[in-house]
Amino acid sequence: MLTELRLRNLAVIEEVTVPFGPGLNVLSGETGAGKSIVIDALLLIVGARAQPDLIRSGAESAVVEALFEPAPGSPVAGILEAAGHALLGGQLVIKRELARSGRHRVFVNDAPATVGLLERLGDALVELHGQHEHQRLMEPARQLLLLDRFAGCEERRDRLAELVGRWDATRRELASLREEGRERVRQEELYRFQLSEIDAVRPREGEEEDLRAERRRLQHAERIAAGLGEIMALLYEDGQSAAARLRRAAALLRDLSAFDPELAAPAEALREAEAYLEEAVGRTRGLRDRAPFDPGRMEEIDERLDALAKLRRKYGDTVAAMRAYREEIAGVLDRLDRHEEIAAALERRLGGLAQDAASEALALSEARAEAAGRLERLIQKELRGLGMEPARFRVAVRHDPAGPEELGCGEAGWRVGPRGADAVEFLLSANPGEELKPLAKVVSGGELSRTMLAIKTILAAADEMPTMVFDEVDAGIGGRVADVVGQKLRHTAGGRQVLCVTHLAPIAAHAEHHLVVEKRIGRGVTRTTVAALDGARRVEELARMLGGERISEATRRHARELLRDGRRSV
Repeated sequence: MLTELRLRNLAVIEEVTVPFGPGLNVLSGETGAGKSIVIDALLLIVGARAQPDLIRSGAESAVVEALFEPAPGSPVAGILEAAGHALLGGQLVIKRELARSGRHRVFVNDAPATVGLLERLGDALVELHGQHEHQRLMEPARQLLLLDRFAGCEERRDRLAELVGRWDATRRELASLREEGRERVRQEELYRFQLSEIDAVRPREGEEEDLRAERRRLQHAERIAAGLGEIMALLYEDGQSAAARLRRAAALLRDLSAFDPELAAPAEALREAEAYLEEAVGRTRGLRDRAPFDPGRMEEIDERLDALAKLRRKYGDTVAAMRAYREEIAGVLDRLDRHEEIAAALERRLGGLAQDAASEALALSEARAEAAGRLERLIQKELRGLGMEPARFRVAVRHDPAGPEELGCGEAGWRVGPRGADAVEFLLSANPGEELKPLAKVVSGGELSRTMLAIKTILAAADEMPTMVFDEVDAGIGGRVADVVGQKLRHTAGGRQVLCVTHLAPIAAHAEHHLVVEKRIGRGVTRTTVAALDGARRVEELARMLGGERISEATRRHARELLRDGRRSV
């Protein structure tokens, strides 16, 4: 529920706080006082585009702030959580800041947010019914959704949409497979050649680095062998080698240790050094013996490196890329080899999905047809209560035939889409002798407004929207019909909050909360205020709505009677 709306520097409003309560809330006021600004503010709260010309003259920015208290179980908490936000103490505060510079900002519970989040929250918080919603209700697609909501078959429609989506994906997969079949002769030879070329080389991870290292060793084998031979001579083979000198020094220390025991320690160290030297000599000897020059091996390495370079140029810069390409073309070849088998499996799956979708679509059509009849009768009854006794209302349901590439339904072969096999359109004949025609072709604004109200009155029972806003619902009506409209609005407000902008006293008299929008001009500045009315002030406002600027005692009595009748109608 919307509990409060705060506006600052919006249009002619300098600063105002608008309180709202449960049930039916009405806003009244003289023409031009600024009632529409409240609707504009709510539109901003639910994600409408911010326009700098809404900012009050002389101000650089404007602020609109709304306080909501979502009911337990409302989808609002889930929407907030998905966007990284949360309710604070069970409340939700949405704020829009408009700036002349164009740098508008959005906040949800004081945290920066996006207009997209406001749109998602708005879908769960507020439903506005003005000229914009009238236009939406004239669209057949919207009318189909409303019929589904009334019929309670939204879950069935969602299941059908999922089946149709899977059918369409399978159909596209089968079409792609058939296209592959047409390309099969041209592609198969190329892919088999590429596969054999990669398999003939069988590249291994790190192989090129190992081959290049081996090639460097072979390329410098003579120099390596000469260097290792010289090292062997220096360390071991010459008479004056390091090993011979080390052995001589160790022997001298052992002899001298007979005269000085402390000389035994360096002698032991020399023995350890001799062991390390022998290990180094052994390794050097092994390397020298394994370093023969082998021209044949050099040629093998060069050929292997050339083969790997060729694969790299054609199939990928790395062994991993080559292997990935190999797996890809191997998969394509496998599909080509099993083309008929895969096609047959896809056709079976496509047939099964088509059968399931057709069955679901038929059941959905039956539910819609039954609900269409009930909806027609209920809305026609509402229209009679709204002063349109001769009106006829029809929910027309039709089916389009399916084409050869489309999902059909039943023996008639209706076209089945994500929303089923039905197209729905609301038709109205407002006067005797007039043919039924789509709502979009209804010329009278009053007839259209009453028809829209009748539709929303009936559908409200199936609608879980916590707050509904009606603007211009009283266009073209008056007298007894206005009183009936007030009753309908009061009935619609049962168990939810309804906000209504009106200039008709019979409607306002049914409200549980009455707000008046007033414009005052002082010192060349226009200011708009919004005040909650009760008691005598409410009687005065209803009297003004009845009689204009010149309020008489008779209009006051009439206003009191309207209030008493409004209370009795509850």
